[in-house]
Amino acid sequence: EGNYFVTSSSNEHITMMFIFLLVHIFQLLPGAVDSLSVPAATIDRQGFIARCAAGMVSYVGTPFPALADDADVGVAALLDARTIFWDGPSWPSCRYATSTLLSSNNNNQSNSPPPSKPAYYPDWLEGYWTISYKFVGATFPQGRRILSLRTAGAGLGTCLSLPNVGYNPPAAHALHFEKSNNANGGKVYEDLAYNVPRRFEAFWPQAKVLAVQTNGSMKEDGSSKMLSAKCFVTGDGCSSDMNPNLHSPASRIAIDFEGPTRRGGRLTQSSDVTMLGYTTKNAGSTSDYYYTEITYSQYNINQDLQTFYKEIRSLRRLDNDAGITGNIRVAAFLPRYIKEIDATVSGNGDDYNENEAVAIYDYKVFMEGIDVMEAARI
Repeated sequence: EGNYFVTSSSNEHITMMFIFLLVHIFQLLPGAVDSLSVPAATIDRQGFIARCAAGMVSYVGTPFPALADDADVGVAALLDARTIFWDGPSWPSCRYATSTLLSSNNNNQSNSPPPSKPAYYPDWLEGYWTISYKFVGATFPQGRRILSLRTAGAGLGTCLSLPNVGYNPPAAHALHFEKSNNANGGKVYEDLAYNVPRRFEAFWPQAKVLAVQTNGSMKEDGSSKMLSAKCFVTGDGCSSDMNPNLHSPASRIAIDFEGPTRRGGRLTQSSDVTMLGYTTKNAGSTSDYYYTEITYSQYNINQDLQTFYKEIRSLRRLDNDAGITGNIRVAAFLPRYIKEIDATVSGNGDDYNENEAVAIYDYKVFMEGIDVMEAARI
């Protein structure tokens, strides 16, 4: 129960998805019920939200080493901050051109906001890994009255960093970081075409990714808006000959997926995510700690739903190749223009800050190194 994707902007669907999200969160709290069998009709929305929020524990991150400079402190501090602010581009410049996106083949350069350069990572992340997740909690810095189902993470698949907030995937999934090939020795980057579909299906087991495309390019100084050809789950369009840049450094990714709907049956849907900007920092004398801060704009095409969020990630390399521990924190934002069209929220929204997070989700992660053959078996 609870694994349903918002297939309409109607009040009924939005309210139900928010209830399902909070049920997921409540289920993971101490003393929570063992099943999701509470009939939706018996739930008072405001009372249930209050009950869940009252049970939330404050997020406490793992200890961090002495940081190299003041700039590093800013990135690491976001993992423990009570609130987080948007420092990305202005909201109008972050939006997708929805009218063209809906009528395009997802390969139109004008659809997305301008992508940033791809993010790069330390050399010790190169290779294949398994990653497991543990939900820590969710907080609402501006209060529960601001919450909306148009917020990233409130509906299934509305935040590709955490496609099902509150859910603990029962099994680890494979992860791949590749090293680019150039005369300067290359840089390590995340293989989005490999990682995003696996993360999506791990968090939403009832869904199936059907196709993926990226704006991958071997140019390390920037990214085009242009997406690659589609790589299908059947293997069509996925070879290096037909799709040479699919697994190259990228800052935009689009997926087609099939998932269950609340009305029954399954529906093929599409999501498109653009990286707007990022900061990466080493910390500690041995550089065994690494932090990233990335801002995203996402468009769920079938629902005409745009979401905005910031992902903060810390990674710590353990001694003796014992793996990597870390934290993932996602801050969801609700621009005023989106909140004003959300009929489920009363009031005009003048008393909230659109540049401050309305929800923050925290997970702990653990990664173990594997080889390519082991990754293929997962």
